[in-house]
Amino acid sequence: MKSFFKEAVRTLKTSGTVRPSSKYLIRACIKNINFEEAKTVLEFGTGDGCFTREIAARLRADAVLYSFEVNPYFFDYCNKQFAPLANVHILNHSAIDFDTILGEEGITQVDYVVSSLPLSLLKEDMVRNMLGKVTRYLRPGGLFIQYQYSPEKYFLLKKYFDKVEIELSVRNLPPAVVYKCSNKARVGQKADPHDPER
Repeated sequence: MKSFFKEAVRTLKTSGTVRPSSKYLIRACIKNINFEEAKTVLEFGTGDGCFTREIAARLRADAVLYSFEVNPYFFDYCNKQFAPLANVHILNHSAIDFDTILGEEGITQVDYVVSSLPLSLLKEDMVRNMLGKVTRYLRPGGLFIQYQYSPEKYFLLKKYFDKVEIELSVRNLPPAVVYKCSNKARVGQKADPHDPER
C-alpha cells in the first residue's frame, strides 16, 4: 500500500502510527487466538489490512470477522481487497459503536477482539466507554488483544479485566506492547463505575 505513510501521517491521531505492523507484531497478537473454536472475531482499526489478512486466512469457514475502520481511504482500500470473502466484513464505523452493528446482526457475544486503536491518543471517556462494552460482549475465556507503543494503559485495562498479560514485540518498529486481557465471567464486573454506559 504505497500511500500508507502519507495517509497515516495525515491522520496520526486515529492511526496512531506511521508504519504498517510488522509480521512479528501480527504473530505476537494472533498467536493468542484459538481459530479452531473462534466463531466471532472483532478487529478495531483495519488500517492497511495486514492483521485482517492474517486473521481471515485462519478463520473457520463458519466464523466471521467484523473489522472497523473510520478512515475512508483505508476503508475503501480494504473493502475492495476483502470483498470476495463472505465471512469478512469491513465496516466504515467507529469501533466504539461495535455494539450497534452486533445488535443489528443478532450477535450477543464475541470470542476475540483485536485492537490497534491508539488508546493514548483517544479521549479517555471514549476509551472507557469502549472497554465497558467489550467486557459485556466478550465470552468467558475470550480475549481482548490490544497493542500499543507504551505500557501506560496497563492500570486502566486492569479496571476492566481480571487478567492482563503483557508481551513486548521488540522486532516491530517502533517496539510494541501487546496486552492480552480476559475475564473469568462475562458479566462486565470489572467495568469502571464511571463508565457512562453503566
